[in-house]
Amino acid sequence: MLHAPGLTTATGNGLPVARAHRCDKEPRMSDDALMHDWHAHRTPELFLAQVETTLEHAFQPIVDIQSGAVYGFEALLRGSEVLGFHTPSAVFDFAAENGCLGPTEAVLQRKAIARFAKFADARKAKLFLNVDGRGLAPDAAPLAAMVEAMARNGLTPSNLCLEIPEIASRFDEGDLHRFVQAAREEGFSFAIDDFGQGHSQLRLLYQYEPGILKIDRFFITALQNDARKRLFVSSVVDLAHVLGIRVVAEGVETPSELRACRDVGCDLVQGFLVARPFADPAEAKSVYTEIGELNERKSARKSADLDVLDREMERLAPVCRTASVAEALEIFRANPTQTILPVVDERDEPKGIIRESDLKSFLYMSFGRDLLLNPTIDNHLGQFIRPCAIADVHAPLDRLVDVGGSEPSDGIVMTRAGRYVGCLLPNALLKLSNEARLRIAQEQNPLTKLPGNSAISDHVVRTCANADIDRAFIYIDFDNFKPFNDTYGFRIGDRALILFSDLLKRQLDTPGAFVGHIGGDDYFVGLDEWPPERLAGLMRELRTDFAHQVESLYNAEHRGQGYIVANDRRGRAQTYPLLTCSIAVLHIPKGLSIENLDLLSNHIARLKLQAKSEAGGVAVSSFGEAEALDAPERAGENASVRPYLSLV
Repeated sequence: MLHAPGLTTATGNGLPVARAHRCDKEPRMSDDALMHDWHAHRTPELFLAQVETTLEHAFQPIVDIQSGAVYGFEALLRGSEVLGFHTPSAVFDFAAENGCLGPTEAVLQRKAIARFAKFADARKAKLFLNVDGRGLAPDAAPLAAMVEAMARNGLTPSNLCLEIPEIASRFDEGDLHRFVQAAREEGFSFAIDDFGQGHSQLRLLYQYEPGILKIDRFFITALQNDARKRLFVSSVVDLAHVLGIRVVAEGVETPSELRACRDVGCDLVQGFLVARPFADPAEAKSVYTEIGELNERKSARKSADLDVLDREMERLAPVCRTASVAEALEIFRANPTQTILPVVDERDEPKGIIRESDLKSFLYMSFGRDLLLNPTIDNHLGQFIRPCAIADVHAPLDRLVDVGGSEPSDGIVMTRAGRYVGCLLPNALLKLSNEARLRIAQEQNPLTKLPGNSAISDHVVRTCANADIDRAFIYIDFDNFKPFNDTYGFRIGDRALILFSDLLKRQLDTPGAFVGHIGGDDYFVGLDEWPPERLAGLMRELRTDFAHQVESLYNAEHRGQGYIVANDRRGRAQTYPLLTCSIAVLHIPKGLSIENLDLLSNHIARLKLQAKSEAGGVAVSSFGEAEALDAPERAGENASVRPYLSLV
């Protein structure tokens, strides 16, 4: 056991805890003297003294990605550089190498809990504490010390979430399993930290059933610009939700990253965009309104989704995880048609479900009822709690259907800001599945199967707000389609539309491309990170290919002469060239956020007219050019229609 001048060790459980005190026989060394000795000798005893007197914590909020409401605060070690360590992890490396990792973590955990307890809303939030896997003890001493520290500061175990690193080499699997089991029985929750940084042990998610999964910031940085990152993160999020795990996006620094994390389904967010780490408890807020404000613009689709969920969700009364089996049996008895029972903790956070069939199976065993109802036996519900799919009420309907499809017999437990609000039972999920399929069919163009106006509008709104990248909106309109349709009929006209749609899909099969069908012979394309010159070349190539391929729909006579004769809208015979298209390309430069969508529409409409008059049929412009900004006045429009731009 380690001893140092001015230190004592907590006995009783054998766990050494560094604590500065006065001793009659040995006067207390000054902080300066301890620091001098530490830099001179760097012994474990002096190290523990410095852990007590020098190291402190800063706290960074973790908030709901929809509202900005605080879920918890992560304690981040500060002061390591004063002791000569380049990083906080080097502190724990030194402790592990010198046999004092357990005492070091005990001191830091006690100090973090005491500081967190000074937050005004500490009892409504969670403290996230990192646990070094190398210090997991086979006995219950560390957990007992944390329980005692929480109680001494007026907190409960439900206020503490222990973060376990994903890197597999840091812990013994047997020790981890025993530690997690014991901690869960005490009421602590768990998070897997920096997921994706280490060996991606998916087994951790299944075996240890963490309540929180924190995705490493590598995958979050510039998520909106990287299709492969979005695929990875969205897949991890979907898997986590199926397993009943909430997901934190770490290291979010820009509004665009926040929106990308929200779109792939992350539940919580942490990073400089929310707040930088702080040491003063007075700086803690209960709601970070900036996050909620970034989500204020809700589409009609989201409002409709919420209405559908509100109609289909069952408000089953939950039971607390500390309840007895007898209480659960009474609920099932009073509700004969109910087959599952949601289980929550003291903060109303879902912990899983209890199936009526599991209780009945146990009851029907020999002496099962006697064992369950015997007051001398520990009959809390823990042994019957099963993990279940969990989703937030803001999740899109199609994602809910995907999540619920894996466990159709149980449904999905629904939350708002992490708190239980109800359940989507199997029948409700079936209705949602039908609703989602119907909506997809309604939003697609029935002929070309391309996204329709609703999806196009969502894309425009989302892309206009993303100032971190170069963007382009492209409007495509056929030339002379009506006389072609009148001459050859709707069936051949539809073939021309399908031909062009297929051509778009082939030529724009690239990440960051969105292709939609506005209706009739009008199409929309959205492209990211394409310079204007390259865009112009691509569109000219597209126009040329279409003009060449569509000739196959004409008869030999018309192909040979290069035109058709058809009546105009007044019934007069006119000569019309073979089909081609006009293309308006609006480039939106990086750093520009557009909030006035009417101005955007006006700009595209003017470009469309310009494209019709161009010999090459393609007009390209960058948003914000002087000629475009002055156009409303030149056209005699209301002078109040001015660009509303946000430079980022």
